[in-house]
Amino acid sequence: MSSERRKQMALYHPANDPYFSEPYIDVEEERLSPVPHIYVHGGFRGTELDGTNEVRFCFYFPDKEAYEDRFFQYVSPAPEDEHESERLCGEDDKISFCLTHGAYYVVSNQGGFVVGHDPSRLYKSSSASAEFSREVAKRLYQTDERPFGYIFGGSGGSFKTMGAMEATEGIWDGAVPYVMANPVAAPNVFASRQRAARVLGEKGLQKVMAAMEPGGSGDIYEGLDELQRAALREATAMGFPERAWFCHPFMGDGALMVLVPSVYRLFPAYFQDFWEKEGYEGADPVSDAMRDRMQHVTTVKEVIYEEERVQKEEEFTSVDNSWFNTLLGGEPLPQIRMNDLPPEGSYQYHCRLRVLSGACKGAEINIAEINGDLITLHPENNGAWNVNPFRGLAIGDEIMVDNSDAIAMQFFHRHQIPDKSYEVYDQFRDEEGRPIPAQLPMLIAKSIATSGAGLLIDGDIHGKVIGLCSLLDESAYPWHGDWYRKAVARHGKSESFRLYYHDNSIHDDRAGYLDDPQHQVDYLGTLHQALLDVAAWVEKGIEPLPTVNYTVKDGQVSVPATASERGGMQPVADALVSTADQPAGEKVIAAVGEIVRFEAVIEVPANAGRVTKAAWDYECTNDWSHSEELHRIPANEGTADRVIVETSHIFSEPGLYYPCLKVQSNRKGDISDIFTQCRNLKRVCVEVR
Repeated sequence: MSSERRKQMALYHPANDPYFSEPYIDVEEERLSPVPHIYVHGGFRGTELDGTNEVRFCFYFPDKEAYEDRFFQYVSPAPEDEHESERLCGEDDKISFCLTHGAYYVVSNQGGFVVGHDPSRLYKSSSASAEFSREVAKRLYQTDERPFGYIFGGSGGSFKTMGAMEATEGIWDGAVPYVMANPVAAPNVFASRQRAARVLGEKGLQKVMAAMEPGGSGDIYEGLDELQRAALREATAMGFPERAWFCHPFMGDGALMVLVPSVYRLFPAYFQDFWEKEGYEGADPVSDAMRDRMQHVTTVKEVIYEEERVQKEEEFTSVDNSWFNTLLGGEPLPQIRMNDLPPEGSYQYHCRLRVLSGACKGAEINIAEINGDLITLHPENNGAWNVNPFRGLAIGDEIMVDNSDAIAMQFFHRHQIPDKSYEVYDQFRDEEGRPIPAQLPMLIAKSIATSGAGLLIDGDIHGKVIGLCSLLDESAYPWHGDWYRKAVARHGKSESFRLYYHDNSIHDDRAGYLDDPQHQVDYLGTLHQALLDVAAWVEKGIEPLPTVNYTVKDGQVSVPATASERGGMQPVADALVSTADQPAGEKVIAAVGEIVRFEAVIEVPANAGRVTKAAWDYECTNDWSHSEELHRIPANEGTADRVIVETSHIFSEPGLYYPCLKVQSNRKGDISDIFTQCRNLKRVCVEVR
């Protein structure tokens, strides 16, 4: 939906929509866990699509004494079962956070995962659930007061959060979108980073990581050849954070495999044109695309069906993996054993399987994994409607393992150049501002964004909004938050928006699981505090902390080195290491058995709270349970809180160590509130000989 068309349309309110006129409650009961509360489950009659996907919700109400007249409502990246939050525990437990911080918790299935229907169903389902929750709250708490409401969600959920605040007014008073997407984010963000990873290879990636470690050169291009430098420079200019390449062992290609079917549906010719037509990289016989292309033809040795395909025990409830729910259900796919192995050293990541002969000739699907001669297939994103196109596949049938489409997708962003408000694409424009590469007839990213938000977001918010972005986000690049801030400003609503950047955190929003604990901290404590701050902003007129001081240059977001200059909520640590004969610095060389001294100054921005904990892990044990003594530096009220930490360690084995200091703070200096600890880290280097 264009901005002009939106101006002509009334904002949505479920009271005017007969589609949601029949709410019902089928469960209302008292529960004792995780804390005493009243649980309510229900839905809206007549809202089924395709015979299923009725709009359903769960509400969790705290005891009256703990209730402060508000609710927090979570929207997941992809619609999921309304009970999913009940699986969470610890700091990740959204229900407990709400119940212990004055709010009841609202969550819905957002109308279920449906393909090909009106995407406005997303915010309409969330709106109807929010409004009906108010009726239930008034009845339970015996009051006529309208509860304040706040919506939050990350990644694809940030689309839904921003879409909800733009499409409605009076439903939610405020919002916190986090790890923020933008209208041209997907699939483009995954494309350039995946090409860079392919061209760099493992050795090149290790060089990039080493350059960014403490004691490294800081030059990510050092030691790379010309092609590697060019691919890395393009990904960096697109916004992939320079310090985030430690994610490469686990980041894969993100949600690209979920999004690729949309490209097949809208631009089926792209995957042929890319290899044949002038203006596309695959048509260049000396390109890296042509160099790495593989079309491996072999025959089927075995077709394997498990009696019961066991899903991973992992629960798909985070912003990093919620999209996987769109793949679950449907007919099971076989695993296929092939007679001939692909060429050694060939690029095999997310190839396409094509059947060339037999009863299934013409069938094709993406490959999730190739392990030796065994192929594991990747389901499409139709969930329970998935069908198995390989039911007639037989031993001896000819098949092709083809990486052509995977490589073509790595250049897709070049053929999707948006308007000039997206400055990272300037690298693909000529001096007149015209796209240099061949362009496809429409921007598929905007179609995907609309299907994820219910409308095309443009910054026209109706309420108070605090955005939160990760500085090392490998999937929703940090500049996305800056783009939305500018979009809000174009509507004259800057005073209703704040933007915070969170250092040393990536895309994933889980606190109980970190992919690389030595390089990352979670941002959940900051997210929870942002929810409390937006509530105080609305309910009490207490202005939140100012937007973080930052700059954007060549796709990279940078913040000042100190907390007092940076602002925001996050503590900042400056750590140094020394020995008896070496001065304090980022790196030292020590002997086995020698005392190595560590000192750090930890600072919390003014009015953001106090340091509550600091802990070192010297030898990559992932154990930060030992808290160091905090020596607080006297300061005036309203100024930055600063503490000093001094300690020492003796290394008993030679090697290269990266001791990691993790620190945290809390607005009230309260270490007991597990939900509002804002975290950060600092690493140093010790070479032990």
